[in-house]
Amino acid sequence: MFRFEILQARGSKTSASWISLTFLCSMLCMWTSVDCWSYFYSNNTMNWQEARDWCKEHYTDMVAIQNQEEIAHLNSWLPMKQYYYWIGIRKINNIWTWVGTNKALTKEATNWAKGEPNNGRNGQSSGVKEDCVEMYIKRDQQPGKWNDERCAKKKTALCYAAACKDGLCLHGNCVETINSHMCACFEGFYGEKCEQVVKCNKEEVETPPYKGSVNCTHKYGNFSYESLCQYSCEKGYQLSNQRPLTCTASKEWSEQRPTCELVQCQKLSQPLRGSMKCSDPLGSSSYQSTCVFTCDEGFVLTGSPSNTLQCEASGIWNSSQPSCDAVQCPTLQELQNGVASCGDDAGMRLSYGNTCSFSCAAGYRLVGPSSVTCTSAAEWSKKMPRCEAITCQKPDGEAHLITQCSQPLTDLRPNTNCSCSCEAGFELHGAHAITCSEDGQWSEAIPTCKAIECPAPEIPTNVQISCRPSLTSPTATPHPLGMVCNFSCEEGHELQGAHNMECANPGQWSSTPPTCTAVRCPLLEAPENGHINCSDRDPVYNSQCSFTCNQDYSLDGHELLTCDHHGNWTEEKPTCQAAPSQITAIASGLAGGGALSLSGLSVAVWILKRLKKKATKFELNSNSDIEAPPQVYKNSIDSLI
Repeated sequence: MFRFEILQARGSKTSASWISLTFLCSMLCMWTSVDCWSYFYSNNTMNWQEARDWCKEHYTDMVAIQNQEEIAHLNSWLPMKQYYYWIGIRKINNIWTWVGTNKALTKEATNWAKGEPNNGRNGQSSGVKEDCVEMYIKRDQQPGKWNDERCAKKKTALCYAAACKDGLCLHGNCVETINSHMCACFEGFYGEKCEQVVKCNKEEVETPPYKGSVNCTHKYGNFSYESLCQYSCEKGYQLSNQRPLTCTASKEWSEQRPTCELVQCQKLSQPLRGSMKCSDPLGSSSYQSTCVFTCDEGFVLTGSPSNTLQCEASGIWNSSQPSCDAVQCPTLQELQNGVASCGDDAGMRLSYGNTCSFSCAAGYRLVGPSSVTCTSAAEWSKKMPRCEAITCQKPDGEAHLITQCSQPLTDLRPNTNCSCSCEAGFELHGAHAITCSEDGQWSEAIPTCKAIECPAPEIPTNVQISCRPSLTSPTATPHPLGMVCNFSCEEGHELQGAHNMECANPGQWSSTPPTCTAVRCPLLEAPENGHINCSDRDPVYNSQCSFTCNQDYSLDGHELLTCDHHGNWTEEKPTCQAAPSQITAIASGLAGGGALSLSGLSVAVWILKRLKKKATKFELNSNSDIEAPPQVYKNSIDSLI
């Protein structure tokens, strides 16, 4: 292999030296039939990221140093005019890493200058990060060495154009080397471009086994590396080895060719109290073998849904092996108050044909069949009977009847005696005692109870009655014992007699109904100098009396009084007072006379004050026919006082 490095001269790419050198490289590449790997550098300085972008735009990428030989080559080949070049190494996550591959820098490829990397600790300000790498070229001190530097610094970009291209190595990876490249072949391949593949012996897999077949798939060519051969057997046969055969990189098949063997099922045994008949077309208890099971008379197959089993291709019988069990009827329940006779198998599960007979103890009768038989269907021929006690009907069916028996009501056996009575408020009709006979009948008819009632009370006029429990009407029936009736009167009337009465034994009321009399008010008399007119001769509830006065007298008080329901008049009895004109005359006479006795003057003053006090009463209620005196009259009274 031959590689040629193209050195880009400083200046324009169109210079004569560049054209001649490019033409010479192209000719050499054609003559040698190889691709060229070339280094390049920029005319101008730039920061690290700008240098990376410039290299990727014009070439492949920024130079990532691979080993010491490459460092020595670059130091001798690059010009002396520029000393500092950016190279494709940068600190990522605090690890020095090759750009493009993102692989950590190896010890073999490192070429740090003395004391480097130091991240700016040599006199630099604190906090400055030097995460990019420059290389010294042909410098007097430490040529070819590296220094960590701030990525913003201006340096010359150092680039490369790769020789490895897509498809250069068919089944391998292209590896760049100094002035050359090589193909690292994948497992199973070889050749300059990894174009050759390893092959295995097809004779070892092509011949199919007995009752089997083989199917091979080829990824890189017939019976070559990673060719896969999968074997299968006919139905009823199975492979001795289930793993497929694979062609390995050592030209050997991964497994020995398998064989197809007849599928075998587990051997079956003849059931107890039964028989088994098998057919084996291919071999004993093998694929397609069939076994039929039968049982002796009185026995049935259990443990399997079918009487025929077949060996399937899976090597498993299509069902579980059956067994023969005797036909059994369900265990008979214990006959309460009776006996079941079934021979020696009493109380056990019984076989076909067995018969059981039943009988009851004294005082009980058999209800149902006297015997049952176990049938071939594993069922008893009839339903189980029962022993029923001979008892009389409960005598408590009648309402309000109380019975006291010598035996519990749930067990009224013959000769049981019962006494009968009724609840309170009821009287017995029938026998006071009954006896249960041997045939389960009572010696007498069951008695009944009839309610004790009081007669409907006669209610006087104006009397109101309320009974508990309530009645639809005072004369309704029945009136049972314990019923209480309360009495009340209408408004304006008074109760005369008991306030209530109760229906007591033997159907009589505790008292007679009361009466209601009207409330009376005191008799009223006509006022002096007046008259009275009443609606009734007797002043009873709602009676009214009206009052009038003689001429020259006015009514002081209410004109109409009513007797209320408490026996009181609604207002005080009014009076008749002298008319205002008479009083004025008296006053004038006193003034004209010029003299008046002390007693006479006192009487006059009293009359005047009385009139003034009653002046406000002239405004009567709506029931009064008396009008208020004129305003002039009121003023005259005030002036007199």
